[in-house]
Amino acid sequence: MVVLLIRMKLVVLRHSMTGQRATEMISGGLFGLVLAAGTMLLAIWDFPVASLPFDLLGAVFALWTAGWLLGPVLFGGGDETLRPEHFTLLPVKPRRLASGLLGAAFAGLAPLVTIAAFAALVVVAATAGLGSGAVVVGVVAAVLQLVFCVLASKLGTAALAQIMRSKGGAALAALISAGILAVLNSGWVLVPLVEVALLTGFPELFSAWVHALPSGWGLVAVEAAGGGDWLTVAASLGGLAVLSLLSLLGWAALLRRRMTTRRASGRPARPGSGGWAGGPVTAVAAKELRTWTRDLLRFHYLCFALCYALAFCMLPLAIGTDIFLPWTGLVFAVWAAAMSANLYGEDGTALWGTMMIPGGARNDVRGRQLGWLLVAAPLTLVLTACSLAYTGSWELWPWPAALVPALLGGGAGVTVLVSVLRPVPMTDPHKRGGNLLENGTDFTQVLLVLVLVAATAAPAFFAVRLGPVWAGPVVGVLTGGGLAWLLGRIAADRLDAQAPAVLHRMRSGALRKEKAAFAWDRLNPQLGDVDLGLEMGLDTAPRGRRIYVLTALTLCWVPLVAQGVVPALMLATGTVNPSWFLALHLPLPLRWPTIWAMIGIGAALGLSGLYLLLKSRSEAQRTCEPTQAGE
Repeated sequence: MVVLLIRMKLVVLRHSMTGQRATEMISGGLFGLVLAAGTMLLAIWDFPVASLPFDLLGAVFALWTAGWLLGPVLFGGGDETLRPEHFTLLPVKPRRLASGLLGAAFAGLAPLVTIAAFAALVVVAATAGLGSGAVVVGVVAAVLQLVFCVLASKLGTAALAQIMRSKGGAALAALISAGILAVLNSGWVLVPLVEVALLTGFPELFSAWVHALPSGWGLVAVEAAGGGDWLTVAASLGGLAVLSLLSLLGWAALLRRRMTTRRASGRPARPGSGGWAGGPVTAVAAKELRTWTRDLLRFHYLCFALCYALAFCMLPLAIGTDIFLPWTGLVFAVWAAAMSANLYGEDGTALWGTMMIPGGARNDVRGRQLGWLLVAAPLTLVLTACSLAYTGSWELWPWPAALVPALLGGGAGVTVLVSVLRPVPMTDPHKRGGNLLENGTDFTQVLLVLVLVAATAAPAFFAVRLGPVWAGPVVGVLTGGGLAWLLGRIAADRLDAQAPAVLHRMRSGALRKEKAAFAWDRLNPQLGDVDLGLEMGLDTAPRGRRIYVLTALTLCWVPLVAQGVVPALMLATGTVNPSWFLALHLPLPLRWPTIWAMIGIGAALGLSGLYLLLKSRSEAQRTCEPTQAGE
């Protein structure tokens, strides 16, 4: 069984190694080998403190293991080259099938790259002079670490697929993905802490934690073998083996449930609790509030915005600074708007009900704006007030007093406008699977709303920076209210005039996506669900444009936020910590020009990358647009 499934997977991989997919797999493998080589380098580097190689390897091994465990949350469900459903009709027991699929899981680039990284256990045992016994233990430990990672990843993916059908699972998925993204975006604040640790060594508590985690048990075994403590060696390696066996048994049990349980599209609809007193606008707002609390996708998005704001702004506390904390509410408001960028696309073909009501478009848009504000505004105000109270930075009150109403009003206007102008077709909610891993987010739409909502706060920002103390709040309220009214009216007029076209796009787009995903899944099951948006647009774009878009959207945040917005806030609030901020190391007359130059460079990179990405998406959609006869 194992040999058969390995051969089957290799055949599938061989046939998929064509065109852009081959380039992505090869480049991903090369990048992984570079990371593995960096892990090896830590094992042979001559550090000033003898314990540093082991502590650093423990931390890096924890990151490799976290990649296996959390990767499926970020990249849509993990490796599904061979799906268990394909073997449902075969007389194979779940445990035997799990063993076969486990063997097939080791056939691929990711396990090869990971075992190359874990081979650092052998290298550190040899270079540290721990003896031949420790080298042998390092070989065994590397293999067991890989087995544990693969099995834990399989178990974690299967478990997440089950728990994500509930609100708790939606919140957990949001916490994981938001935490990872926040670390990637603001992890640079930990650079001074790491620099000190590389010279003086890590704290004992940190060292104890990286050794206590299962990802560090192989390292514990190697160190114990060097000291002749064979009981600890046996306990560490035996612990990895037991955890791997338990993961296999748990995965087999979840496989049985997956292969024998019919997929549900969600809970039955609960009866309403009665309408609100008032007109059609408040009725739509009440419907939106129920959707935000009942629909798993909306609830997941709201939790993501909250978790990201908290993780992003609290991370600098690790180095003893609370510079981001007063802005937690503002970060939440921006991300709450970005995650609401597809309000109409998420509802699918339910738009036909709005079309049947005379004047329904305007009431629907205003009701959605009111519903979003009722969800986002209280959390924004609470986060802002609590963060200011915790830091005691009440002298900063003109900034949130100006930026909060500007961002909330701008968000209420931008979300409905973008949702009407660029709805991304999605499966209707009643046809949607409960597993959130199957319902992706459109990256370009989120990025577009992030940029536009942040831009709506520009007048209030300059009013606080250049005007009297009362000017900022006044300008913030006026611009927020004005943009909410104006952009909402434009969205309502556009929806009223082109509702049939919008409905046709969502209906035909969702149907086309389902059919294409079904056909693609039959031809390329290892690719899983297909996002016929970002993925398709970049695949059909010229190679040079594709490289520029990915590079620009990846690097634009460094000059825009890290070297622009953050030092600007430091200078504006008087809390200056030079660290790695270029502008803060320059003479005073050059600081603000440098900051504006960095913001300009970052904005140029981001906007140009976003423009080319949208252009590629439009070209790909026109190329694949079916003819009227074909429909």
